[in-house]
Amino acid sequence: MNLAQVDLNLLVVLDALLREQNVTRAAERLHMSQPATSTALARLRKILGDPLLVRQGRYLRLTPRGEALIEPVREVLATIEQHIVAPPDFDPARDERTFNLVASDYVGVVIMRPLLARVNGLVPNVRLELGSLSGDAARMVERDEVDLVILPEVLGEEMLSGSCSSAPVVRDRYVGAVWSQHPLAEAGVLPLRALEQHPYLAFAPPNGCSLMDEDIERAGVTPRPEATSVNFITMPFLMAGTDMVTIIPESLGQQLAPAAGIVLLEPEFELRPVRESAYWHSRRDADPGHRWLREQLLSVVP
Repeated sequence: MNLAQVDLNLLVVLDALLREQNVTRAAERLHMSQPATSTALARLRKILGDPLLVRQGRYLRLTPRGEALIEPVREVLATIEQHIVAPPDFDPARDERTFNLVASDYVGVVIMRPLLARVNGLVPNVRLELGSLSGDAARMVERDEVDLVILPEVLGEEMLSGSCSSAPVVRDRYVGAVWSQHPLAEAGVLPLRALEQHPYLAFAPPNGCSLMDEDIERAGVTPRPEATSVNFITMPFLMAGTDMVTIIPESLGQQLAPAAGIVLLEPEFELRPVRESAYWHSRRDADPGHRWLREQLLSVVP
């Protein structure tokens, strides 16, 4: 390979292709035409001596060489962005920058909403792009594809490697919730057996890990789910007119209870606390703009 054949623009295209594994989406990401992106892919294949992306059915898949290039290419581009292109400091009143953050709907209400209000009131040229939490969140932060991912700490510890830094941002607890006309509403408590005696609205996150359900099973009770939700934020609004019981984070319940017509109940059994942290790739530790973002995030943590 002749190094003189490789320019920065080709590396940027290569990074987008490796991330998206789709020529059309890579073109959209780069604001390029699809023919121009296809031409760049052809050049990359010739320079690197590898097809990089091969068709399997209706989709493109990375070759082993393509997979192996993901981290080195991201590392090179991150170094250029942070040490050559980016200014040595960050002035939010003057500089333009877009930050990508990924979090659950629950974190969106209790953390991201006040963060948006703060940033919107402070700076005119900084944008926050919020993405929903998915099963590939750990891969995204490890590959430095997003600025911040907010995850339950138990998942972060299991899924993330030593390449990531973190800071705690959510400290909450789980409580019971029922419709305001539910027989349990006046008592103000949620007995363990009520989870078997009443239909249960279960939380079914995309990653398949529901901590409160694990604690309930450990307590020796098997609820009978009548419905499930992948979003905490919708659960309070599903309770009206039903005899279901559910468990939600307390801070979310307090904010949504008046609009959803629910009553929060003190659980008469032990549930692990809600603990979530913000994670980012460690190469961003010294980035002045990223450091400013983290300071704003921590300033709105309850």
